[in-house]
Amino acid sequence: MPGYIRFLSLTPIFFIWFGLASIAHADKTGLPNGRPEPMVFDLVDPLGAKKGETEINMFLDYSNSADQLKWSPEIEYSFMDGHAIELELPVENTNLSQYKVSLQGTWGELFQGRMIHGWQAIGRRKNDEEEYGADLLYLNDYKFSDKWSMMNMFGFRRTAFNENGEFIGLSNNSLFYMYSKGFSLGIELNSEITERSYRYRLTPQIQYAFSKNFVIQFGGGPSQLNEEKRTEWLVTSRLIYDF
Repeated sequence: MPGYIRFLSLTPIFFIWFGLASIAHADKTGLPNGRPEPMVFDLVDPLGAKKGETEINMFLDYSNSADQLKWSPEIEYSFMDGHAIELELPVENTNLSQYKVSLQGTWGELFQGRMIHGWQAIGRRKNDEEEYGADLLYLNDYKFSDKWSMMNMFGFRRTAFNENGEFIGLSNNSLFYMYSKGFSLGIELNSEITERSYRYRLTPQIQYAFSKNFVIQFGGGPSQLNEEKRTEWLVTSRLIYDF
């Protein structure tokens, strides 16, 4: 099935999301915590989220060269201050490829609140191979000023808990410029390091808050996050609604 037909099949999802946006109050705009977030390697919830906060979001990732659409509905809940859990269902075209459950915790703030840091643990089950894997990362968000901020994630992945599994070093580095209260520009670099190779994905992006509840992220760029290290160009978006 051609890629544009798959996009058309997702049209109802976009109507649902933009319908939710109209419910929120337009005079209460602003990105959560005043800190933009990475789009490709998503946080479970903003670091320091309060107990009871809930978020649903949809990740969309399209590769024209591979004629492949990846999309992931996600639901996130802060079960206590600074700690949250997420369920994610990654889909490739029409096939549910994985089940993912993530936990995230906040260690606190430093430098008069300019820095906030914490951790994230991700467990996954690959449906086609019936294998389990996991990621463990350190998270660090730092605000240089009211306009500039960065988010860095460092950790590792165990691809499978069997003799075929290997360890992969992970890094996500993002730099953001807050153009206005509800609009930011950013660039995100995802890196994977193995004994044999270095793979990357580079994603310039924008983030716009229609309200305090509804945010859209959009961007795209080159990626070599595949076994063949073949460069492919991806178009990416994430639609976020907070309760």
